[in-house]
Amino acid sequence: MSHVERTERLLNLVICLMDTTVAVSRADIERRIPGYDQAATPAAFERMFERDKDELRSMGIPVETVTEHNGEVLGYRIPQDRYALGQIDLTIEERSAVAVAAQVWGQAIVAPVAGAALRKLETLATDPDAWTPADLRGSVQLTVSDGALLPLMAALRQDRTVTFPYRSPTDPEARPRTVSPWGLRSSAGHWFLVAFDHERSAERTFRLSRITGAVVITGRARQTPPPEAFDIASYAIGPQGDDVAVQAHVRIAAGRGASVRRRAIIVDGIDPWTADELTIGGISIDDLVTIICGAGSDVVALGPPEVISAVRTALGTVCESHPLVVA
Repeated sequence: MSHVERTERLLNLVICLMDTTVAVSRADIERRIPGYDQAATPAAFERMFERDKDELRSMGIPVETVTEHNGEVLGYRIPQDRYALGQIDLTIEERSAVAVAAQVWGQAIVAPVAGAALRKLETLATDPDAWTPADLRGSVQLTVSDGALLPLMAALRQDRTVTFPYRSPTDPEARPRTVSPWGLRSSAGHWFLVAFDHERSAERTFRLSRITGAVVITGRARQTPPPEAFDIASYAIGPQGDDVAVQAHVRIAAGRGASVRRRAIIVDGIDPWTADELTIGGISIDDLVTIICGAGSDVVALGPPEVISAVRTALGTVCESHPLVVA
């Protein structure tokens, strides 16, 4: 029997509890929902179902417990009038945002669910082609940081340790790390992981852009942070010395260059998402060249001279490696 991912099991549970006017008993839930039959014992099913029920409620899904007048539990249901999705009327901009999000999710652990949801929404459109505007070019590709976010979030939810290769600013080569994730924060255009490093037996902060390979979720339970001493929302993560060693001034096409805009150094209240010129920061000239060249024709380096020269050299190398062939 194939393994059922928890995300799929939760979605099936929601569908089961909404598709009824009466309470669904635990026995029926165990029998009807794929994944619960994988529990080794009745007690294991009880624990699995209780965790799933608590998680759905924490997400705002109103799972009701239906009881007899004497307090005996008859079963569970989700009232459609409290949770059913109303009429969907999306603008072209909103539909395009959904299409882009589905491209990202298509590379994630929820790809099957995301694909099915998008197909259902497309059936509501009188013109399916209107979902993707003409100027939405190509497909979304995850950066190293984006790719690391997905398994790290899954590891936090599953309370598991992870392993990944990591290159610190002082190491010329990446080294394997085994850590217990404690939380994720975004700061100064970068994602950071706060975790317990098992090799060093201490708390450490890792910048996701320095993870050089796949993040692997292990079967080992993670070491949780001390509840009285850890709050990721107030955790002090700011620009580190090596994060802003070099700056560059760039021109960016309207509505483009999101990865470059995330590097913006905010001055005089400028909005990095609408400005056509920005000052961006990086750990080195090579770092800035990578981010600028990666944006293609949407971004032009305006200064300083050493950055302009490095960008020209990098683009020249690309052109030499991929010459234009004219038939």
